[in-house]
Amino acid sequence: MEMEKLNLNPFGRSVPSFDPAEYDKVKIDSYNKTVGDLTGYDCSKCMNRGRYAIPKEGGGMSIVECDCMKIRRCVQKMESSGLREVIRDWTFEVYKDAEHWQTAIKQGAMDYAEKPDGWLLFCGQSGSGKTHLCTAVCRHLLLAGEEVRYMPWRQDIRELKGMANEPAIQAEALKKYQEAPILFIDDLFKAFRNADGSCIPTKADVGIAHDIIDYRYRKRLTTIISTEFYPAELVDIDEATGGRIVEMAQGHTYCIEKKPGRNYRLRGVVMV
Repeated sequence: MEMEKLNLNPFGRSVPSFDPAEYDKVKIDSYNKTVGDLTGYDCSKCMNRGRYAIPKEGGGMSIVECDCMKIRRCVQKMESSGLREVIRDWTFEVYKDAEHWQTAIKQGAMDYAEKPDGWLLFCGQSGSGKTHLCTAVCRHLLLAGEEVRYMPWRQDIRELKGMANEPAIQAEALKKYQEAPILFIDDLFKAFRNADGSCIPTKADVGIAHDIIDYRYRKRLTTIISTEFYPAELVDIDEATGGRIVEMAQGHTYCIEKKPGRNYRLRGVVMV
């Protein structure tokens, strides 16, 4: 019968010999069973710690990052992009392309999502799915690990114009749009009704748009734009700003002709 190896302590009592490998295993198991407090994604591998322990060559243990952190960063980027509310619903899969023009713009958006070379411009008919497809492109890029910033034009331009009396604060606020690796401007130049009853962009609107577009033009930063204005109309609003958009979006410009029946928001409406 094989006897267990014993050590003799100073008091003459026998104790089991120390096994470093077994000790390391206990430490690793104990660490990996500890439940973490990360949220946004439930991971059984790391128990929501974001890390787990593995045996270290030569003894001891090493702490390594869990694969779930890639997913967590992606979720965080989605939330910080500003698209949190629609990113899960507005996908390529659910976009209805019953007509040939819908199929064409959907394919264009999918092609751009795979290879975002230059800028993407969707313009024309309101309610035709421009925002839906641009959001689907952003979703694809976010899932690929890219950082995207969403700029809902009417909402954000109002906030930026409210900083006009504090130029330093306004300049700092503009940076998040100017410097974003990928920027989606939704409904560019969509204007509130002015005092004279018109809905054309104001001088302040154009000035802020130029500051953002010109910076991104010079830095060649990926930009996605939806607008009801056609390319020629963008140039009419401001030649410098519109011209830069048209130039950068060459090959990725989709103009949706304004026709009755192309606004999905009006489908089912009965005129009496």
